[in-house]
Amino acid sequence: MKKRILSTILSAVLLISVILTGCGNKSAGEVTKENRDESSVDTIRWITMSSGEEGKETKSEKLMEEFEKETGIKVEAEYYSFSDLFDVIETKSVAKSTDYDVMLIDVTYVSKYAENGYITPLDDYFTDDEKAEFDNASYTAGVWDDQMFAASRNTSTQLLFFNQKLLDEAGMEAPTSTPEDRLTYEEVAELGRQALEKLDPDGSRGLIGFDFQQASRVYQMNMLPNSMGGKNINDDGLSLDGVINTEPWEKSMTWYQSLVNDGIASKGYSTEEVEAQFQSGNMVFMIGGTWTPSNMAVDDEVGCTYAPCFEGYEDTVATGTGSWYVGISSQSKSKENAAKFVKFLTLGSGNDLWLEMNEDVPSRNEKLQEIIDNPEADEMLKMAAYEAKNTAFPRASTPLFGEYSSILDQMWEDVRNGADVNKSIDSAIKQFDSAAAAYK
Repeated sequence: MKKRILSTILSAVLLISVILTGCGNKSAGEVTKENRDESSVDTIRWITMSSGEEGKETKSEKLMEEFEKETGIKVEAEYYSFSDLFDVIETKSVAKSTDYDVMLIDVTYVSKYAENGYITPLDDYFTDDEKAEFDNASYTAGVWDDQMFAASRNTSTQLLFFNQKLLDEAGMEAPTSTPEDRLTYEEVAELGRQALEKLDPDGSRGLIGFDFQQASRVYQMNMLPNSMGGKNINDDGLSLDGVINTEPWEKSMTWYQSLVNDGIASKGYSTEEVEAQFQSGNMVFMIGGTWTPSNMAVDDEVGCTYAPCFEGYEDTVATGTGSWYVGISSQSKSKENAAKFVKFLTLGSGNDLWLEMNEDVPSRNEKLQEIIDNPEADEMLKMAAYEAKNTAFPRASTPLFGEYSSILDQMWEDVRNGADVNKSIDSAIKQFDSAAAAYK
């Protein structure tokens, strides 16, 4: 395993911070022993994210209650906000705390936690058949150094959304497609251009023809090189040379830059502002996540279809994916029971309950196929299920995802603003090499 690097000073500061803030909001029978012994093996504890339901945490409580009914094992939860969760896990893990067993993990942190020894491999707890129950992208994203370290609770995917009201105003038909006959990115760009010519020929309305919900963020932007067969990072998770300085990246980034230069895609808007433009009815087409319609003021203004492909690359369609995972603390004194809870949350009845309560996109092949085959299922969800099962492309697996994201997000933004594509790529490679040097 590669060299593990920990920042002692930062960890100490974080530890003091957690102590002073009382370790967040605790619930369900608070455990105060820092080092629990085997007498507590019938009770496990997990660190998870606050639901934002005025502290009631009703969804998590339902899961814990159902698990206790099924197994007789009690679960106690410690809740943190999204912004605090990562610092708390880092602090407790560095301190080798034994006061928790299970943690909720953002998919982008799996490799880091595995590399630094924060979480324990799950290969002894999940059979090959159980691993195969996850869609390929979801399973792959939970693997580091050829070992499974985390299991997916649900996933996300991308579709092509359009504003039906604007298309009606332009006298244009809503696009339709199938998985076998998708629109191409080139076709969507042309439709966006035609709509702008009819609706906003002088630019006075400030309309946008076609853009990405998360412009300049790797979560969605990497769909472009991935859809031409490009990888996100080398297999070692520590280098970009030979990956982003290849034809799929150079060609797709040049295409995206032309989309901006032609006035079809936006320039100058932040990610949040781009999404707001679609929500407010100022964008015709947008690549977006399945949560998009719920953010619109008027539901019937939004339509969607399958994600596009590039012309000539119809067999390498890729969609951005990934969500929340569950892992076991390497310091847990009750790993067997913790593993039961992880499987309950990701493969068992607990996962069924979670999906029902949240209407998330499943990461289990069986549940995805159920949606695809169900004639009464929501059409958007059916499309999402198909993409999750067939075109989902996991994000870069690297213990340096924070650095990776920061460097490549800036690269995409620079290209969006007119920077030379090849120079931007070369700069990103050098920056990431510098960040990864200590790991080699």
